[in-house]
Amino acid sequence: MRSELTMAERIQICRHHEGGRITNKALSLWASEKMGKPISEMMISRILIRKIKLLGSDVGSNRKHYRKPECPNLESISYSWFLMMQEANVTISDAMLIAKAKMLSNSVPRESAKEFKFSNGWLQGFKSRHGISSKQASVSLEFLHQ
Repeated sequence: MRSELTMAERIQICRHHEGGRITNKALSLWASEKMGKPISEMMISRILIRKIKLLGSDVGSNRKHYRKPECPNLESISYSWFLMMQEANVTISDAMLIAKAKMLSNSVPRESAKEFKFSNGWLQGFKSRHGISSKQASVSLEFLHQ
């Protein structure tokens, strides 16, 4: 029987593996007991292959899959701006996030010739990848130019 693990569970396995030298079999037994579902040695092996990527990710803990952003440079810059606004206690609406990403896209080299669309799907994916809640707020557009 195949069991699906969340990102949080995969990260937990990677962190337990970092604790010391442990075999995949021992890690499989530990994880199966801890998570209450069968986890094979092969699954452990596949998780550990992506260990660096998993431990360095900011994906939401309930996600089971991670989809790369279409434009990683724009994603990174947009998220940095979002964090700066968050530190300044500015609540950002979905419309503001899209508007700022559009502005930033002009300063980021294109990674493909394909025209980038800032759709609701992009917005939901961006927010999901970075664990941003869906709260809406009205804030002055002056913050877009920061």
